[in-house]
Amino acid sequence: MKRLAFVAGCSWLLLAGCNVELLPGQDKAFNFDFNSGVHGWTAGFSDYPADNAATYQLESGIRALPGAAAKKGYFLSGINRSDDLFMFLKNQFSGLEPSTKYYARVRLTFLSNAGVDCAGVGGAPGESVYLKFGYGDKEPKQEGYYLNLDKGQQSQSGTQAKVIGNVAAKDAACDGSKFAEKTVQTTTNERIPLYSDGQGRVWVFVGTDSGYEGLTSLYYKSIEIALEPY
Repeated sequence: MKRLAFVAGCSWLLLAGCNVELLPGQDKAFNFDFNSGVHGWTAGFSDYPADNAATYQLESGIRALPGAAAKKGYFLSGINRSDDLFMFLKNQFSGLEPSTKYYARVRLTFLSNAGVDCAGVGGAPGESVYLKFGYGDKEPKQEGYYLNLDKGQQSQSGTQAKVIGNVAAKDAACDGSKFAEKTVQTTTNERIPLYSDGQGRVWVFVGTDSGYEGLTSLYYKSIEIALEPY
């Protein structure tokens, strides 16, 4: 097997607090724990009219977790007035084999205030807000109205992203008054193929593609990713 890739955000391993072997198997896995910083991840939004952004109440950044002031997470929030708002975190990995196919597994841990089987405008606040994991050979960002990579639309995967779950949390309340923790993890059979560029780099992103026409607020606690050369 080829040398497993190291993540750019974990190149300063001791400072970032990144850990290995967090996911099953022989792959190297890296844990970005947002309680100790952003680790190279930045927030983005797309699929909305940028000239009317104020009405979407878009927010992002490291915030104290609800009910746990000593702990922090990466907060993303917005009102889905376009019926298709995409809110995401992105990072660039480097040090991979050039022009090589990899399989990626991901585990996301976050806090959501969207309960299970709750009713909402346009769709459920939990089950109609779809989590996606994707990649690109260029930085993911809004160009015009849409994301500049093919992430698919709402419940549909695209050529550069897959639906991996939703934000409905079992212990959250339907009125949005209570946040609960949820973990979404891809299995070995759900590995996502991605491709490094000629310099051994690749952009990755995780985010929510919303069919719920209301406010979605999430606190990402950690992102864990394992890469395996094909």
